[in-house]
Amino acid sequence: MEVLGERVNVLLEELMVHKITGLPLTNYGFFLLIAFTVTLVFFLIASRKVAMVPKGIGNVAEAGVEFVRDNIVMDVIGPEGKPYLPFILTVFFFVLFNNLIGLIPGFKPGTGTMGTTVAWAVMVFLVYNWIGISKHGAWGYLKSFYPKGVVAPLAVFVMLLELISHFIRPLTLSVRLFANMFAGHVILGIFGIFTVILFEASVAGKVMTLLPVAMQIIMYAFELFVAFIQAYVFAILTSVYISGAIHAGEH
Repeated sequence: MEVLGERVNVLLEELMVHKITGLPLTNYGFFLLIAFTVTLVFFLIASRKVAMVPKGIGNVAEAGVEFVRDNIVMDVIGPEGKPYLPFILTVFFFVLFNNLIGLIPGFKPGTGTMGTTVAWAVMVFLVYNWIGISKHGAWGYLKSFYPKGVVAPLAVFVMLLELISHFIRPLTLSVRLFANMFAGHVILGIFGIFTVILFEASVAGKVMTLLPVAMQIIMYAFELFVAFIQAYVFAILTSVYISGAIHAGEH
């Protein structure tokens, strides 16, 4: 039990506040800054030598940009989404790098804390509403929530439901990303604790460590898949919301 208690304390230290470079940051905040730096450096290197046939990081970056442009922006928004491609690209790659960094042993995903995911979801909420107001005007955008062809009492009720679902989008968007990344990180940590406990228990325990180690390998492969999927889901929902704001009132 003492070993288990020590391991639990190690996990709790992830939320402790440390002073790094003079700034009070949690471990998650620190690795969020690392992910930001990695994202910035990645695109600086990729764009340093632009060629007709890119190589190395440039090739990876181009493939990622084309994927987001063709399979997210163009498919969901259409040609009108081109001005918003840089924003959606930033969202996709920043979420992706945060997720991937969290898979490195000893590192934490910046997306593993609600503070990060809520901030991003609120930013997306503000951006797509600003797009809708800029395109249709404040009154025109608000009227788009009022259903056409529905009798007045029912239409007001439907409008209230639409507004409620609209304002809880930041919550659903942030919780979805946070829950998936935090849960995966906790599961990997639990298997790691079991591995250490069994290894320190007895000779038989050392043999039994093969099971949690195998499960960790499987979970790492699964979490790698989840890291890409969650970045894709966050980016495609951002595109859906922007598309709704652009075409508000057209349906």
